[in-house]
Amino acid sequence: MPELIAEAALAQDIGCRSRQEDAVIAHFCQRDDLGIAVLSDGMGGHEDGDLASRILAGEMFGELLLSSARRPLLRANAPEIFGAALNSANRRLQRHIEAGHIRKDTGGTLTSVMILGGELRWISVGDSPLYLLRDHLFLRLNEDHSMAPQIDLMVENGELDAAAARDHADRNCLTSALTGRAIPRIDCPEKAIPLAAGDMLILASDGVNVLEDEQIGAIALRTRARGTTAVADALLDAVRKQEAPEQDNTSLVVIRVRKAPAAQGMIARMAQALGGGMADHRRGLADARRTGS
Repeated sequence: MPELIAEAALAQDIGCRSRQEDAVIAHFCQRDDLGIAVLSDGMGGHEDGDLASRILAGEMFGELLLSSARRPLLRANAPEIFGAALNSANRRLQRHIEAGHIRKDTGGTLTSVMILGGELRWISVGDSPLYLLRDHLFLRLNEDHSMAPQIDLMVENGELDAAAARDHADRNCLTSALTGRAIPRIDCPEKAIPLAAGDMLILASDGVNVLEDEQIGAIALRTRARGTTAVADALLDAVRKQEAPEQDNTSLVVIRVRKAPAAQGMIARMAQALGGGMADHRRGLADARRTGS
């Protein structure tokens, strides 16, 4: 029995778009120390973005799930396995483009999270954020492969004011994405992050960016005691209340880490149940003998 296990809730909102271009898949089991979540955001404004995100998420998830059957190898070579799965997803997209199933100018972000043995690993390309809430600390873990960091740096250097930076036309332009071609930037740390009971992870598409990071953290902190579904619902409600005129799709995976039920406690309960069953069986035999005599 693992010491830590994770549970997850998924939620989506279409926003003001005509179709859902995010794809999200997750697999978490209460009796297993392995959990996988994959999110892909089809490139906004591009034809077939919804198809691209489903191709990428499906291929990535399948590769990671297959790799989970070789856990010692996965623990020893996680970054290489993540990278191979990412390349497989990119090649799958390329094959569909070459076959004419989807347009050449499409693609998507891809962020994959794996919890194994109480440790967190991820690989990400694009601007879909991954957050960690630990006690009262809330921070983004993965890199932002968009123009937003460069624009924010201009604000820090006094080259641009904060209001202009928030509304900058290039703010959401991606500097890296999966398009079936070479991937410019990949974020995949060599070392895993140890997790603790009570930690919460939030994986999101960029539709959540109508909220500041401080707002997202405050909402998660305020609602986490009610569970992962409550956090996901509260975040989507907050996004909707912004009433952004061109609100993008928003997808969320909220993951909570907790202690596994104590193995000894389970054994004790099994012994008690078996003992009670044997006692009932002995009483039944005694009654039968008295009746027979």
